[in-house]
Amino acid sequence: MGFLDILKKRELNGSRAAAAPPENESVSDHHHVGMELARRGLYADALKEFKQVAREQPGSAEAHYNVGVTYGELGRFAEAVKAYQEAVRLAPEYAEAFNNLGLAHSSLARHVESVKAYLHAIRIRPDFVQAYNNLGMAYFNCGAYSEASRACKKALQLAPDFPDAHYSLGLIYIDLKDKQLAHAEYQMLDATDPDMALELLNKIDLAFLR
Repeated sequence: MGFLDILKKRELNGSRAAAAPPENESVSDHHHVGMELARRGLYADALKEFKQVAREQPGSAEAHYNVGVTYGELGRFAEAVKAYQEAVRLAPEYAEAFNNLGLAHSSLARHVESVKAYLHAIRIRPDFVQAYNNLGMAYFNCGAYSEASRACKKALQLAPDFPDAHYSLGLIYIDLKDKQLAHAEYQMLDATDPDMALELLNKIDLAFLR
């Protein structure tokens, strides 16, 4: 999850996207500067600010989480893993950090580790739609199609119009050589995200022209 997503989630859900500091703990100026730099896409500079926050507040799960997100934006996924692991060590019920830990593992092709991380996130937040979809893709990358399909369908049970899950199911059906079901996911996706739907349709066409 990128910084713009974090900021939007904070606006909608308060501290749900990240562990908020205690009420009696002031937020570091470095945190504010880091968030602004990240908002501008200046991730290398933002990383310096967030690492300073982590040094000032080593017990803050949010500080380590923000370091992890920034490393992810920079494509430094092994370092992102370490930051997220520290965040969940400090806050074992931090579902968002477990989800992002799964994404970082997935980017390193550590699919079994990513499955474990997503399952942790879902245990903490059983309604975590994105984590279910990410779990589906982790299973897909392991070749576990039945489990992948089940996880994506659970995401759609929770959020029937969630475009990522329709896209993921489409990919699963392509691999299973089921053009009809893949095309059905394209049609449902087209109603909510035409650009993503077109991308899926192109994959379907390529797969079944062979």
